[in-house]
Amino acid sequence: MVYSIPKSSQATFNEVVIADFGPFQVAIPSKTTLTNRQIFSAQMRVPQRQYQSQGWFIYNGQPIAALDDLVIGSASTEDSPFSPIQRIAPAIPVSFEVKSARPLPGKLYAQATLTCEIPDADFPFFSIFRQVRPRFVKVYPFRKIANLSTQVTQLLTDEARFVETNRHQLKQVPFYKAQFEL
Repeated sequence: MVYSIPKSSQATFNEVVIADFGPFQVAIPSKTTLTNRQIFSAQMRVPQRQYQSQGWFIYNGQPIAALDDLVIGSASTEDSPFSPIQRIAPAIPVSFEVKSARPLPGKLYAQATLTCEIPDADFPFFSIFRQVRPRFVKVYPFRKIANLSTQVTQLLTDEARFVETNRHQLKQVPFYKAQFEL
């Protein structure tokens, strides 16, 4: 089964963000735009990443489901004096839905907030993931991705190298210590 993104995304979005969540990865088309922001008394143009709401849900290096309705950031920000971080980054919670032709593997099924089957749908297996946190994220140019599976393998290799190189510093951060079992 091929899970595809509309062709219009390739023209609009020129990058792909791949995030590793441990047992699975997601790939989301993105682009960077410049927005005007008031910083102290000056108006500055600041880069801001924008994400497609659709993408790929990847397990064992293969896209196994279509990702939809991507939401970035914490569910409740009312009590926080800070603006929520609106980018896919390590430890920043994301929520999304996935649709697939087959049920998710048991290891992933347990991580979903809700899973159900809608018998007459094109993709009858539906799962919702809420407030999951990526442990490693990298951005790749769209044009350099010939094969998504190969790129995910490269991401996991880069992640292993990053963890090995920075093991001592990562041990000091509870999130990384838990995620990478340091």
